[in-house]
Amino acid sequence: MRMLSRSIPVAALALSLSALPAAAQEPGNGNFQWYVGGQGGVMFFDTPTQDRTGIPTFGGQTLIVARRTGLLLSVEEGVGSDETSSYSDLSGTQTVTFNDIRRYSAVLMAFPIRAAAQPYLGVGYGIMHVVNPTPTSLAAFQSDAEELGSTGFGTFLAGITFQLGRFMAFGQYQITTSPSNSVVADADGNAVAFGRLLTGPTHTFSGGLRFGLGSARESVKTGGYK
Repeated sequence: MRMLSRSIPVAALALSLSALPAAAQEPGNGNFQWYVGGQGGVMFFDTPTQDRTGIPTFGGQTLIVARRTGLLLSVEEGVGSDETSSYSDLSGTQTVTFNDIRRYSAVLMAFPIRAAAQPYLGVGYGIMHVVNPTPTSLAAFQSDAEELGSTGFGTFLAGITFQLGRFMAFGQYQITTSPSNSVVADADGNAVAFGRLLTGPTHTFSGGLRFGLGSARESVKTGGYK
């Protein structure tokens, strides 16, 4: 378990923007384009046994841009170390250890204005789970921890992107909704475990690069976001 300094998200954004020359002042060819890319940053999360903690996160994404809207599909892995959480079962409170948090997101994007530095907003949905949660007690079941460590979420993100030929450099912030408590039942429908391994919303600051693969609609000539 470790806290990261607040400089990490700033550094991630700085790295993603450091290679931008004056050409970024020209509007890009974003209409009906496919982009793939990667990002890095920091994710903040809470559990029942530890306060808000920051861990480095890395991931990949695909973005389809059509005029002023887009669809962003992404996967991210928050890399922790000896993180702890807990849930309740018929024996009492069970402590769990884990390292990583994995998140899958699908986000509808909007690019409201056309500019050299384009802001964007997005709303969507996703699935997040802790990777390989391990109860510390031999009396606890790992299957219960795995079920209580997985949750769906709604999400909102906001960021800014710079077009450079087929590349887009970006920095963004993403927040997810808080998971509600869940119940694990046996074959007879009796509750055997309840709680959540993650509590509260997650907050992620990240930056990265997207690479254009070409037109997502061959019949359309690309221009700027119009």
